Amino acid sequence: MIRNAFLVIAMLVATLAVAEDKKPTTEPIVQVTLTNDDKVEETGKGATKPTEVTSEKELEKAIKDEATRKKIAKELDLKEQVLLIFTWQGSGGDKLDYSVAESFPEQVKFTYKMGNTDDIRSHVKLYVLRKNVKWSVK
Repeated sequence: MIRNAFLVIAMLVATLAVAEDKKPTTEPIVQVTLTNDDKVEETGKGATKPTEVTSEKELEKAIKDEATRKKIAKELDLKEQVLLIFTWQGSGGDKLDYSVAESFPEQVKFTYKMGNTDDIRSHVKLYVLRKNVKWSVK
């Protein structure tokens, strides 16, 4: 009886140890926070047509500033993730929001809303998504 109890406890400890070794799954989408020192050039595609980066070569082409590129590369695993770069000029009140549909794989829907002010500002938004996540812009 005691032998069986020890066996059960040993199996539970082994199961917990394996569970702790697993890395938590990444979120379907993460926004990259930029500072005033970061430099990302505008692509001219607009708020509804992001640049999709899936390789180191594409990252180098999309983000010319080496310091900014290295900072972003630290937050990015291009084998498992994709980077979306939204750049546009528009009203200071422009908004780019997203929602995540609860499905597997998840679906991310970006929504662009034009602002009402007459000022023209440059906007840059970067998002990291898992490669299996479907995305669209409306």
